[in-house]
Amino acid sequence: MVIILIEYLTIIPARKNSKRVKRKNIVLIKKKELITYTFKHAIGSNYKKNIIVSTDDKKIIKLSKRYKLNFLERPKQLSGSNISTEEVINHTLKTLYGKNYYAKVKNVILLQPTSPLRTIENINQAKRKFKKEKYDSLFSGFLSKKFIWTYNKKLKSISYNFKRRKRTQDMQNLIFENGAIFIFSTKGFYKNKNRLFGRIGFFEMEERQSIDLDTKKDLNLLKKIIN
Repeated sequence: MVIILIEYLTIIPARKNSKRVKRKNIVLIKKKELITYTFKHAIGSNYKKNIIVSTDDKKIIKLSKRYKLNFLERPKQLSGSNISTEEVINHTLKTLYGKNYYAKVKNVILLQPTSPLRTIENINQAKRKFKKEKYDSLFSGFLSKKFIWTYNKKLKSISYNFKRRKRTQDMQNLIFENGAIFIFSTKGFYKNKNRLFGRIGFFEMEERQSIDLDTKKDLNLLKKIIN
C-alpha cells in the first residue's frame, strides 16, 4: 500500500470563547467575520483538502462549510483558556492521521485567525524560505529598533543601556513574533511537542501587517486599516 505524504497541512485553531474581545474569531470587520480572512489566506496557499479548522464553535463550523473547508470538532477538554495551541495541534494530527502522524504529514502551516493582515503571498514566501533554507521550524514577525523596558516593582531597560543611550540608527534590530505564520515539520513537533525547535527560521513581515487581535484597541485599529 502506497502512502501519499501530505507536504503541508494547514491548521487553523479557533475556539469559541475569548476573554478580552468576546468571540473575537467571528467578530465582524467590514461586514466579514474575522476568521474568514484567514480562510481565504489558507485557500490561496494550500489545497482545500489539506486545510483543517479545529473548533468548538458551531458558527465557525457553519463558516467552514460555507468555504468548503474540513473541520474537526474540538472536545470540551481542549476548549478552555488554559489549553495550549500545541495541545490542539497534537489532537488534530493524532485524530486525523493516527499516533504516527509524521508518516503521513510532512509539515504543518499554523494560521491563527487573529492575524487578518497577513497575505497569501506572505505564506507562500514563508513556505519557499522554509524549504530552501531547510529549516525545522519557522515563525513570522517584524524587525524594529525600540527602547524596551520591563516593570516588576522596578523599571529595568532590556533592549539598551539607558546610561549609554544610543542613537536609534545605531541600535540592533529586535525581532518581534507576530503570530501570523508558523511552519514546522511534524517529526520535530512529535519529538518536541512545540511549534518551534531545531533550526529555526524567521520570515519578515511589515510591522503594519503584524496586528494580532487581542484587545478592543486592536479591533478598532483593524477596522480602520482593513478596506
